[in-house]
Amino acid sequence: MNKTFYKKNKRIKVTTLFILFLISCLSGHAQLESTVFTLGDRDTKESDAYFFTNRPLQVNPDNSFTFLNKSTDKTNTLYFCAYDFETDSIDVNFRTINLSEKYPSGKIKHNLFYQGYKHQRLERGIKNYYIIVGGYGKSFKKQVHSYMKRLKEVYGDTLFNKVAIDVFAWGAEEQAYKYYNAVRKSKNGANDFAIYQHMLDEFMSDKEFWRKNPKDIKFTILFSSIGNNMFKEYLEERARQNIPLVKTYSRILFIGSVAPRNAFEEGNAFHNLHKMTDSVDVFVNSKDYLLKLSSVAHLKNRMGNKGPKKPETLPDYINVFDIKHIITMKDMSGLGHDYILTNPVIQNVLLDQINSNIEK
Repeated sequence: MNKTFYKKNKRIKVTTLFILFLISCLSGHAQLESTVFTLGDRDTKESDAYFFTNRPLQVNPDNSFTFLNKSTDKTNTLYFCAYDFETDSIDVNFRTINLSEKYPSGKIKHNLFYQGYKHQRLERGIKNYYIIVGGYGKSFKKQVHSYMKRLKEVYGDTLFNKVAIDVFAWGAEEQAYKYYNAVRKSKNGANDFAIYQHMLDEFMSDKEFWRKNPKDIKFTILFSSIGNNMFKEYLEERARQNIPLVKTYSRILFIGSVAPRNAFEEGNAFHNLHKMTDSVDVFVNSKDYLLKLSSVAHLKNRMGNKGPKKPETLPDYINVFDIKHIITMKDMSGLGHDYILTNPVIQNVLLDQINSNIEK
């Protein structure tokens, strides 16, 4: 399927609409319903960038599709897509719908991770997967087009041939002064992120599958800015629904975190992350003026600029990095909040981590 990513109204054109529903993997009375959208009508390129989004997909009168960028609604739906840098277009590959108002917890009839494992691990030899959950005020264009292009410019084309990178394009296209709305709407993003996490949980805990296939893959997830609050909301609701955590990640990174400073303390959202990951990295930047403004506006200190409370009592798997001494004037153009894509030292640290994982 050939789809144009942007026109004046950011449409995704579909030349063969009927293909979208030709293959349907419906799971009967199961909680999650999955639909395969593409039939492999074009070869996957190594330079393709993958993302998933909970934004509604609107069908237009001319049979084109438009992602509704300003939507902050809970959709109970994730679309899994591939972005082609060369043609500035995307393929909508897969859709999963949660038919319940509760977080998914049952068996999935068609789980995309098995197909991804076959393509990435068995065919391409890729063992490392990185999921990026961005922050607030990011339009669909920034999250998928500009952001992914900046990632390639900063971290190099060769990185995309060594690891699989996936972006969760969620949230709203709004101005910074509506930051309060992002905090309130994080629960909606958390609800839909639960679909992704449940698919990964089931895949990584499938003992029968791993008896037949090498379990030598690693997942790292990075939460930036308000994405940290979305993750906090997700963990709190998961706990309320008594869904136990599953060890799925090798590392979780918190960057520019708006989470409260006591999030790692007993009874709070992050206190038992050892059940979900091998290690946690927290980046702290006291020069993050965006977080300072947030702290003043909400009368709550943020982990991203003040650090976790009682750092001396944190368990060994949590690493805290104070990076204020390496923040540059270029970083401050984004109020000290966008350093993951502007600071060369941080970039080298992340590249070193990735390369060390690749070499293992």
